[in-house]
Amino acid sequence: AGVPTRVYVPNSLSNTVDVIDPATYRVIDHYAVGTTPQHVVPAYDLKTLYVNNNRGNSLTPIDPRTGKPGAPIPVNDPYNLYFTPDGTRAVVMAERNSRIDFRDPKTFGLVKSVPIPHAGVNHADFTPNGNVMIASCQFSGWVERIDLTSMSVTGELKVGGMPVDVKSSPDGSVMFIANQGRGGVSVVDPVAMREVGFIPTGAGA
Repeated sequence: AGVPTRVYVPNSLSNTVDVIDPATYRVIDHYAVGTTPQHVVPAYDLKTLYVNNNRGNSLTPIDPRTGKPGAPIPVNDPYNLYFTPDGTRAVVMAERNSRIDFRDPKTFGLVKSVPIPHAGVNHADFTPNGNVMIASCQFSGWVERIDLTSMSVTGELKVGGMPVDVKSSPDGSVMFIANQGRGGVSVVDPVAMREVGFIPTGAGA
């Protein structure tokens, strides 16, 4: 309530964010953020948006009510950002450092850093029960399973290609993984950690 509808666009090559009013399709604001902004992610409570300044090692908070940025928050290598389904942890996908960093969702203080043995960890999704996260390693063709209670890797699978976006099926029985290098979608059983199907789509899925 009280939040105007806006589209926030991170411009990775110019270190800026554009704000678009989708009712008029016009850019209504433009401001500098940190180096190489990759994504704009809402906080768990939806009261703040965070610009992931990957090479700037910071998050730029945006107040969605005003659309204005605040002071940057120091966070190492935030290529991508998630929040656990229960809201107790921020999950920073530290792609360059081959880590997943679990942080306090308010202060962003480090709780636990989980090394990932394959290059390019950057996208993920959660099982519907909120206990497990499946993360893709884009540059090495691997998929990792992380237990959210212990904050540790509990399984992995090589799907090959370039796995990027990860989305759970509604019942959580499979994960759909956009496999850019194989031109389709890998269908993965997150319990057995095996590929149970492949859906051909097109080059660069």
